[in-house]
Amino acid sequence: MGAGDVAGLRITGVRAGSPADSAGLKEGDVIVEFAGKPVTDLNTYSDALYSRKPGDTVTIAFLRTGSRQVTQATLGRRGG
Repeated sequence: MGAGDVAGLRITGVRAGSPADSAGLKEGDVIVEFAGKPVTDLNTYSDALYSRKPGDTVTIAFLRTGSRQVTQATLGRRGG
């Protein structure tokens, strides 16, 4: 994941079968909100992610080609 020209966290790749893949997220999407918390960079994303636990279902707001979209993901085990 990387930063871009908009506030948020740009996805640089999605592993097949991952929670992000199952939620429909794609390379190039920019996460702007995770579990109700604003995401402006890697630090705010990490804080939001690590405040949850595996098995939690979270709402993720993201930008795709400039359009705001929302999806849900069920978190998996970290590092797995």
